[in-house]
Amino acid sequence: MAPTGQRSQTADLDTTNTLVSAARFVIQFDGNTTSNGIAFSELSGITSEVEVTEYLSSNSMGVSLSKVYGRTKPATVTLKRGVDQDQTLWVWHQQVLRGDPTGRKSCSLLLLDSTGAVKQTYHLLNAWPSKLDVGNFKAGGSDAAVATVTLVCEQIDLENGAGGNR
Repeated sequence: MAPTGQRSQTADLDTTNTLVSAARFVIQFDGNTTSNGIAFSELSGITSEVEVTEYLSSNSMGVSLSKVYGRTKPATVTLKRGVDQDQTLWVWHQQVLRGDPTGRKSCSLLLLDSTGAVKQTYHLLNAWPSKLDVGNFKAGGSDAAVATVTLVCEQIDLENGAGGNR
């Protein structure tokens, strides 16, 4: 037993705050049961932002400046993957460029560990690719071509693990 005030070296680790380590990322379109989704090797970022609005008020005691919630910006997700024969991203982006309303798709972004187990799931409501960048090609080069896609969505909800709460 450890002396009072000291932690035991054999104390149980708190698994509720274990960091999530993702080996790969997959986008699955809601309602699509025929596909395993689109696999990505890198998640560059998930961005959710609320602008700051300044509120100026005055009373008998003087002028005060407050900062309050402003306009909510659409959430974005940036993903990267090697270029292969799968044209799903290209076709999806072409739908958006044509103004096709079916270009907005609800989907899930799955963070998978090295065994393929789902560690976290982000649900993207009405997502669409706002930018598709197919990387630098160089004749005679040995580097793999990389496609970067930026998805914009109306809302992102987080679900921990394979099931449970949104």
